[in-house]
Amino acid sequence: MTLDIAIRYLIVWSAVGAFAFCIYVFAVFRGGLVYTARKQDGTLKERIPLSGILNMLLLLLIIVGFQILANYYGLARSGLTIPFMVLFLLNFAHYIILFLFDTLVIDGLVIGVWRPGFLRLPDDMGAESMKKHMLKSIPVGIIAGVALTVISTAISYFAMFAG
Repeated sequence: MTLDIAIRYLIVWSAVGAFAFCIYVFAVFRGGLVYTARKQDGTLKERIPLSGILNMLLLLLIIVGFQILANYYGLARSGLTIPFMVLFLLNFAHYIILFLFDTLVIDGLVIGVWRPGFLRLPDDMGAESMKKHMLKSIPVGIIAGVALTVISTAISYFAMFAG
């Protein structure tokens, strides 16, 4: 796999992922699902009910599934052979791009600054609470990203690339 292919893959699948994530954010805010695990200020509840845990697990499953789909449509269908570690690094870079999009664009700009009416954001969820949320989510998100990327890479590698 060339650097050109890797960059093209990251651009295309990060754009697709960012668009899909915008739709997800719209759906969970409009439907109120975001509040199954979060307080009105956007921070996590001290005691998350089962519905909130299931909602968070669903998001993690969606992330893994999305990376597997991206690996299939963006790489495997082209007949590329990719070593496990190269695929892991590519998937982790992809995850980090989407994580930064979520943290900086969605949490920071959209929810913290812009606050569009169509999301029906509560008054408590503002710039200050999003700042707290972002600072806590950065280390957690990076560690979780390693685990999620290992899972999506292992599934993709053994299903698509292992000879």
